Formats: sequence, C-alpha cells, structure tokens
Amino acid sequence: MNRFLTYWRPWLLLAACLGGVGVFLVFNFYQEHARIESVERERLATQSKVIEDNLSRQLVAMNLTLESVTAELPYWAAQPDGHDRAIRWLKSMEASMPSVRTFLVLDARGTVTLSNREELIGRNFVQREYFRVHAQSKNRKLLHVSAPFQSVLNTYVINLTRAIVDPRGEFAGVVSATVDPVDIQILLNSVRYAEDMRSMLVHGDGQIFVSQPALTEVIGKNVSVPGSFFRQHLASKRPVSHFEGLAISSGDKRLSVLRTIQPVDLAMDKPLLVSLSRGWGALFANWQRDIRNQLLVYLLLVLLSAVGLSGYLRQRVLQRVSDQRLKLATEASGVGIWEVDLKSRRNHWDAAMFELFGLDPQSVNAQNDDWKQLLLPGELDRIRAATRTAIQQRQAFDLTFQVRRQDGQLRFMRNRAALHADGTGTPTRMIGTTEDVTERKLREADLRIAATAFESHESMIITDAQAVILRVNHAFVDLFGYTADEALGQTPRILQSGRHEPAFYAALWAGIKNAHAWQGEIWNRRKNGDVFPVWLCITAVCSEEGVVTHYVATHTDITLRKAADEEIKHLAFYDPLTHLPNRRLLQDRLHQAVAHAKRDSRRLGLLFIDLDQFKPVNDEFGHKAGDELLQAVAHRLQACVRESDTVARIGGDEFMVLLPSIEVAQDATGVAEKIHAMLKQPFTLAEGQTVSISSSAGIAIYPEHGRDEATLTSHADTAMYQAKTAGRDRFVLFQAAH
Repeated sequence: MNRFLTYWRPWLLLAACLGGVGVFLVFNFYQEHARIESVERERLATQSKVIEDNLSRQLVAMNLTLESVTAELPYWAAQPDGHDRAIRWLKSMEASMPSVRTFLVLDARGTVTLSNREELIGRNFVQREYFRVHAQSKNRKLLHVSAPFQSVLNTYVINLTRAIVDPRGEFAGVVSATVDPVDIQILLNSVRYAEDMRSMLVHGDGQIFVSQPALTEVIGKNVSVPGSFFRQHLASKRPVSHFEGLAISSGDKRLSVLRTIQPVDLAMDKPLLVSLSRGWGALFANWQRDIRNQLLVYLLLVLLSAVGLSGYLRQRVLQRVSDQRLKLATEASGVGIWEVDLKSRRNHWDAAMFELFGLDPQSVNAQNDDWKQLLLPGELDRIRAATRTAIQQRQAFDLTFQVRRQDGQLRFMRNRAALHADGTGTPTRMIGTTEDVTERKLREADLRIAATAFESHESMIITDAQAVILRVNHAFVDLFGYTADEALGQTPRILQSGRHEPAFYAALWAGIKNAHAWQGEIWNRRKNGDVFPVWLCITAVCSEEGVVTHYVATHTDITLRKAADEEIKHLAFYDPLTHLPNRRLLQDRLHQAVAHAKRDSRRLGLLFIDLDQFKPVNDEFGHKAGDELLQAVAHRLQACVRESDTVARIGGDEFMVLLPSIEVAQDATGVAEKIHAMLKQPFTLAEGQTVSISSSAGIAIYPEHGRDEATLTSHADTAMYQAKTAGRDRFVLFQAAH
C-alpha cells in the first residue's frame, strides 16, 4: 500500500493542479465573452447616438426650411417677379442644404408650381402618397415622412412634407423636400469601425432606406415582420434597444442596436430608426482564436507535465545512463589527457595528445617537452606564469595558447588542469586535458565581425526558419520603437501596416522561396501606430544541405524620398497657387470621362470660365492680392460642384469645370448659374480690401457639342468668348450656329 501511494501521490497532485487551471481558464473564457459583448453593445449605442444627433439636426433644419417656404409663398405671389425670386431662393436652399435634392411646392390640385428643378414645374403629383396624406389629414402642423421610394435616378429617397394652408385655414397644397441618400450614406459609413459592421436607416413603417455597406438586396426591404428586432424595438417604446440573434435583413446572427430618431419638437407622423450591427462570428473571432490557442497550450501543459513527471520518476535510471553516455562521449571527443610532474618537469601524454600536436611519440625526448618548440613567441612565458599562479593560489589551471605544428598548421589549444598535493599539502602533480579549439576561435572571430556589422546604421532583424524574431539591432529599436525584449519571440507581422493585401505577402514569400532573397518597397507600422514606407531586403540563410535556417532582413526608411516623389507628382498635376488640378490632370480626367460617357451612353458637361475685372484688382492692390483672390475663387468654385466633379485652373484667371455625369444640359447650366451667382458676391481680402468681380463662362455638352476632348474644349472656349462678346458677366451654352 505504501509503495502504491508513493507512486500515485505525485500523479494525483498533478491532476488536482491541472484541474484547477482548467476551471480558471473556463471562468476566464466566460468573463471575456461577457466583457466583449458588453463593450460592443456600448460602442454600438454610442455610434447610433452620433447618427441620431446628426440626423435630428438635419430634420429640424429641413422642417424650418419647409416652414420658411410656406411663410414666403404669399410674399412671392404678391411680387411681379415673385416666381423667379422663389426659384432662386429654392436653388440657394439646395446649395446650402446638400442633404436635400429637390424642393417642390404643389398647389391644392397636386400640380408643381415651384421647384429648384425647373423641369418639374407643371407636373402633377396628385397621386403621390405624400400629397394624399396632407389632403386627407386635418392636422395641418404634421411633418409627414414618406416611405422610401425609387426616384428617376434609380435610388431610394424619402420626402419630408408639410401642408400649405390658405388664410381660411383650408388645405392649399404641399411643400416638399426630397432627402438625398448620399449624405446619409456618408454619415452611416463614418460610424463603421469594422468590415463586418452594418449601419442602416429604416423608415418607421419598416422599409430600409439606406444601408452601409450598400447592399442592393437589403435597400427597400421591409423588416416589419412579427418577431423582428424592428417590431420588438417599437413595441418596447424605448429610445434604444439591444438584440442578438438572426437578423431578418441579412439572415445571419448579429449583435444589433436600434435607436429611434424622432426629435421632440417635430410633429413627425413616422419616426426614423437607425440600426447598427456586428456579425457575431467576426465579433468573437479573436475570442474563439484565443480559446483555441489557450486550450492548445493547456493540452500541451498537460502533456508536458505528464511527460515531466514520468521522467522524474525514472530520474535515477536515466542519470546512470546519462553518466555512462557522457563518459563514452568524452573518450571519443579527441580530448588529450596529460600529467606533469612538478619536481622532475616530465610530461606524460596519452595518444590523443600526440595527435593534437602532430608529434611522433617514438621520437620525443625523455622529458617529452618537444611541444614547447611549437609554441608561438611569448606563449611559453604565458604558460609558465599561469602555472605559477595556479600553484601559489591553489586554483585550477585554464589557458588557451597557440602552436604551429610541424605540418605548418596554426592551431589554438586549450589546457585545463587541477593540482594534486601530497600528504603535507605540497602540490606535486598537475593533471589536465587539452582540446583543439581552433574552429571555435575562428567562429568567435566571425561572430565578432558579424556582430559589428549587425550593429550598423540600418535596421536589421534575424529570425529562425519559422520567421520568429531571434535578434534585432539598435537601429531597429530606433526605427520602430520596439525594445529588443518586446520584439524577441514575435514575428515580423507586428510591423504590418494593414495597407497590403494577402496577395502581396504571398508574392513576397514566393520570391524568397524561389531566389532565397527579396527586396522592395513596403509600408510598415511603428509601435506608436505611425505608418511609413521602407525599403525592405530579406535574405535567406541556408545550411550546407540547402535548408533555410534563418532569415536576415534590413529596413531603410524612405519617407523623405517618398515625400519628394509626392511633391514632384503634385507639382506635375496641380496648380501650385490654388492646389486645383492643372491643365494636364484635367485633360486626363476629361479623356476618361468621355470614354465612360461613350460606353454608358450618357452626357457630360464642360465649363470654361474666365474672370471679368481681374486685371484691375492686380493693378490696384498688387499681385499678392490677385493671388489671394484667385485662391478665394478656387474655393467658391469647389463649393459649387459635387465631389465627383473636377475644378481646374488652366492659367491666369481661367478655370474649367468638368461635370462627368449629367442627365440633361440644364444640369450643367444650373451649375453655371450657381457659379455665376457665387462669383458675383464681393470678396474680402486679408488686408481688408473688398473687391467685386464677375465671370464669363462657356458650356459644352457631350455628345451634342463634340465627341472628343479637343472638340469639347474648343467649343466650351468658343462659348466663353461668345459670353465675353455679349457683354461679359454671363454664361452661354455653345450653339453651332454662332
């Protein structure tokens, strides 16, 4: 029984310890899962609040604009030019409110009487849902939010509408603002902080209005079905709700947050809801990976513990076997054994000693000290001094010296010995060993040389064959900010910037595999998060059998060179004063726009703009003021166009505007009118001068006015000169008859 307990007690103790570790791991897994979910819920709720605040401000602003239109209608009706004033006012509202695509004023019969898009005036929308709601409702203060519907541009939009009431309080029509989804898409995309994250804006009746990323199969889908997150949220009457489970919009398991957007000071008949969600699998991917890794480590710990304990129980047997093997290894290692009599100075050697020194045991003298003739100058004195020190201080003898054998070879020998004394304590003999350490000395010299080269001014790392970092130099620490302790044991993946696709790294390793080397430009990340470009050189170190054993990589910071290249590129394609595209970049974009227009059978517009009264500004205030005025003009021109359009300065006070995608010529003339009005407004310069200018612009439309870049440019230029000839301060659409 005692032998049984003695054998199994360590195993039972080990099992108890490993069981405790396992319970601790499971508890930590559960805690981490709950923490990740809690943090993500809070983060989604915070991002949804950002959207709510932004959209609430926009809704309030749109409602105030609709109220302003309703209030101005009597005034416009009383003015002789009231209709034109109303159109200009609506267009100015469009410019100041990029979220609104179209303003409409409908009379009591549903006919459009006013709009910022004049092509809609006269059309009848009596059958539109947003008109019928107000015609049938008694609540004249209602702000109606229409269900999303597809516009003529094949995008989903919603209308915000208010009723127009005559002096008797009767229904007199509807004023409407069509909300453009583009700005909302940008807002929804701005809060996405992960690839798997989805953000959607949903109408109060359950129809999805906008989705980011833009999923065509989701936009327009109705999620107001029994049991949906949407239904549960509305039923709860809470401003924000959290859900986890299968999302009806996508069919996968997600962690979702829904928040109601309904400003308290707006009488909206339908709210808007913002939905933010994360994919369950992607959210817990790292957690699952950590579980797998920790379980693997735990299993490895169990295995190693079992193996270690088993080895411990067999320690004595293995120790005896190890001692025997060590003895055999020493005998076969080529180490020579010697003994010297300190009184007679006679040397006694074994056969290995004669082999080491290249001497014939049959031809040596009686003292066996012929080996001293092989010592290099000064070495014998070192040996004698070390021997005296060992005898006087009763310490071990250890000395490395050089000999030149009779065959001409220069060798390093290492002697180690111990003193033996007689009964009185007087040293009488020295017994020791000698081994040839020439190869080791040469390797040490090579290592010193390599170490000196390693600590160069270039960042350098050395990894094993599995790309695990073994060494880094000081230049690496200075360049990347990681200490040597932080880098060792990691892989170069800690330097990855995230800018390169997996295919890039696959090609890099393919090059190393084929040529055992690779070099090229790559973006890396410092410890502090800074991303910068480097020139990377990787070399594989191979064994004599051709097997890769290590990799050596050097990094050179090329930030300054890249910056110089970017500066040269900017100077080549952009105007240095206004930072607008120059003529060269405009021609390239115009060429691409014409090609796309031909392929897609669509129109594009080209505006040629020349400033009027610019020279007097230069003459009166100087060229510095003229340059400042050109910069201000460039800023106003950019404010008048879309992000997809191009404003370019082609020389002096001449500018061109490329509208790569328009539906009708009126779209281009509308932009020209906006630019014309914007440039007529006075400019205030830095030193307080107020200057006023105007512009003359020519417009050419593809394909009506030309099917290639040269023709379009020429006709836009011709139309501009027609505007100049007609008295300036105007824009002219090109006409071939002129």
